[in-house]
Amino acid sequence: MEKEQISLAKTGDLARIERLFQDCKEALQQKGIYQWDDEYPNKEYFAHTINEKEMFILHNESEILGAMVLNEWEIAEWDAVDWSNKNGNYLVLHSFCTHPTVQGKGLGGIMLQFAEKMAKEQGYDGIRLDAYSGNKGSLGFYEKRGYNKTGEVFFSSKPAEHGTYFCYEKLF
Repeated sequence: MEKEQISLAKTGDLARIERLFQDCKEALQQKGIYQWDDEYPNKEYFAHTINEKEMFILHNESEILGAMVLNEWEIAEWDAVDWSNKNGNYLVLHSFCTHPTVQGKGLGGIMLQFAEKMAKEQGYDGIRLDAYSGNKGSLGFYEKRGYNKTGEVFFSSKPAEHGTYFCYEKLF
């Protein structure tokens, strides 16, 4: 396998990022996990996060293997969550995925380590995220790496049976 690296996504990566997320969405749906739909994440979201320099990709010379968005945007639903510190400065992880063909090979861990290192270097108090409650693999992934569940939120924009997400944080 070619050596992977993580870098900011560029506009020229947009079509490959769309394909990555489509492949991930289809693989999740085959497992009965309906966390992503046509509304989120979508092409406009990808283009916006690339333009804002928030989309990071894990790639080798020939393909994009994973992606994540890192910014400070905390959604309104998080206001009711019992975070450890309401006043801290947190990096927020969104839209985290690795291609289904490389899952279980440690690449997600490499991406999360990158995010944590970046957060520490930039003086953040920790990382926050939410994860779909029906994606047991994702929940275990974060918990195994020291992320603590702090609460849950419900997204009314999702079908009722797929709207609950667990909130996690890791403090430094």
